[in-house]
Amino acid sequence: MLHIIKTLSALHDVQRYMAASDSLLLVEDAVYAANPQHFAYTLMNTALSQTRVYVLKEDVLARGVSGFIDDTTHLVDYAGFVDLTAEHTHSMTWD
Repeated sequence: MLHIIKTLSALHDVQRYMAASDSLLLVEDAVYAANPQHFAYTLMNTALSQTRVYVLKEDVLARGVSGFIDDTTHLVDYAGFVDLTAEHTHSMTWD
């Protein structure tokens, strides 16, 4: 399953439903969690450590945090977003 996370608070909610085979895509304000200096990074990194984490490049650029994103996080553009949804049978958006 692909979990599309839009807010930092949704990161906390999704961890109860994540499976090791799931992927996580951070969009909108959730991209801040990919910054190792942000408080939400620890939550994401420990609770969701077995998941592949992607970040929408356009939202990273729009928020001016491109220089702060963890290098283990995969940046994807809109075409990559579409590819992720095609790869996963199911997806869920978390606000």
